[in-house]
Amino acid sequence: MHHTGYQPDTVALIGAGNAIDSALQKGLQRVGFRVQLLGPEQVSQVRAGALVINAASCAGSARKELARDVCDALAQVSYTALLHLSSYAVFGGGVRKKIHEDDEPSPDTESGREWLYCEQRLGALENTSILRLGWKVDRSERALLGRIVSGLLQSKPIVLDDVTRGNPVTVSDLVRVVVAVTQQLASGAPRSGVYHFGSADTCTAMDFGREVVDRVQSLYGEDFAAELLALSPAAADHSSVLACEKLRDVFGIQQRSWRQGLTRQVELWLERLQKAEG
Repeated sequence: MHHTGYQPDTVALIGAGNAIDSALQKGLQRVGFRVQLLGPEQVSQVRAGALVINAASCAGSARKELARDVCDALAQVSYTALLHLSSYAVFGGGVRKKIHEDDEPSPDTESGREWLYCEQRLGALENTSILRLGWKVDRSERALLGRIVSGLLQSKPIVLDDVTRGNPVTVSDLVRVVVAVTQQLASGAPRSGVYHFGSADTCTAMDFGREVVDRVQSLYGEDFAAELLALSPAAADHSSVLACEKLRDVFGIQQRSWRQGLTRQVELWLERLQKAEG
């Protein structure tokens, strides 16, 4: 078998139980890693000395107790390095123009406090890297993309925040970054630190919605019209824009626009909903 040169060449991926899992698994396998995909209750099965990627916190609020359990269990596991996927939600929004890695977390939501618990629990362990992500563009029905596409297909008005800004992350870009970091962790890069990642350009939910409508219409024609309505009264500014220079400086990873890869995400959602209707 061809040896990749990675030390180690095995990755234990603690899954989120959603579309992120298979995307990460395929991306890691594509560059030569052996991948052990584990559920939150299988942390004790991590192979000794493996690299661990913890995506359990990306499962959403419905599985937050499991995410806590994973963090507690990882303290009992022998690994070479741990990459924990976290969120901008550990910061309260709307205060700073840009949030840097060394800024003090100050969550103002229950989900933010759950994210921070996981960071603090794992940050106390050796060889741990924390990667905070901007809001994720995924295939969850509760996520923004799903709500917009569903509203389009049902010809329902879609109410969106036109004030709060963030730098989103598509699933394909998340995979690109996680795979690149993992490759470097297995090739001698520093194995502890806190990093941020989000798109190079920011947007509001309304900006994002307009772009999604444009993509749907370019694929399926002008019949797919949408009424996008701003929140009334206007939402308070809870902007959370992550500064991402440290990831670039340490790992050489560049930011991309959230618009890259969006067409494919829209296509997948449309296919999924149309199959459900059929």
